[in-house]
Amino acid sequence: MAKAEGTSNRFLENYRGAYMPPTQFPEVEFDADKCSHCKRCVDTCPTQGLHWDEEKKIPYMTGYRGLETACIGCNNCEAVCKSGCIRVKGEYRVLFGRYKTPEDKLGDMIPPCPFGDRDLNRDFKEIEKDLTETESVILKRRSIRLFQDKPVPKELIHRIIEAARFAPTAGNCQPFKLIVVTDKKMIEEVDKQCIKITNPLQRLFNGKSLWRRMVVSLLSYIMVNGMDQRPIPAVEKMNQIETLTFGAPVVIHVLKDKRGISNPDLDVGIASQNLVIAAHSLGLGTCYIGFEAPIRFLPSLKKKLGIIHPYEWVTTICVGYPKGEIDHPVARGRIPVDWIEG
Repeated sequence: MAKAEGTSNRFLENYRGAYMPPTQFPEVEFDADKCSHCKRCVDTCPTQGLHWDEEKKIPYMTGYRGLETACIGCNNCEAVCKSGCIRVKGEYRVLFGRYKTPEDKLGDMIPPCPFGDRDLNRDFKEIEKDLTETESVILKRRSIRLFQDKPVPKELIHRIIEAARFAPTAGNCQPFKLIVVTDKKMIEEVDKQCIKITNPLQRLFNGKSLWRRMVVSLLSYIMVNGMDQRPIPAVEKMNQIETLTFGAPVVIHVLKDKRGISNPDLDVGIASQNLVIAAHSLGLGTCYIGFEAPIRFLPSLKKKLGIIHPYEWVTTICVGYPKGEIDHPVARGRIPVDWIEG
């Protein structure tokens, strides 16, 4: 009987609760005495979770249409704060349902510990002295959503593309292509078209009706990676600021050759990260952007960007000079690691 109940519970967790599942959210601590009122924390929040109280001159956390708190624990607000007045405590954790956080991923958010847990109480500046330059860039890199209105020299774009070109690929087939857009009007036009197609997804999560729960649950079978609740507030923010690419002067669309050997998506991912790390090492900032729904459902957009067989869109990367120093180390959740040692 107990075994049957356990099987039933697992079934329910695997196939129910896709729509706004019960969730534990991080908490944001704020020291008003330190605040410089720059509002960078609010401007950089990817989910519109942070808002600014003009009367009290402080940021405050809010929810969003069924979400208790629109915070995914990315710690970007903490990274961009010049005054050190914000701290994100706790982790984002789904408690039940299709998107339940795996048990082996539970635990406190911890700062970079490249030399093991002995680093937990060490300041990163002290740790950084013993790191290679590459390690330092990787551990400090942040997604940038605050860009200067300043063009990126073509020479630097060539350098980060070259870093992508030298990424390892299956069979050395390099199954990818880059579309580099620096035309501001083209970037804005593509953004507007993409925002229009993402609106229906946002409206789907607007409300708690039975039909919405059923539709989201059904879609989670078909596109499990697209029905997570976390991107929904981000879509709303993009609608309000009317941009997907945050005013970045360079937008790079990364395509795969779908005939590529083995797993071309993996090859594209490796190449893209090479590009991103190289960009940050050169003083640039980057942010990955998801254009999947617009690219899939707007053939005219594919035509405009010149995406034709055998290429398919995989990801988009914004590139530009960040407003101020944004790359900083922050706490992240542990990842499960199983050791099989001899």
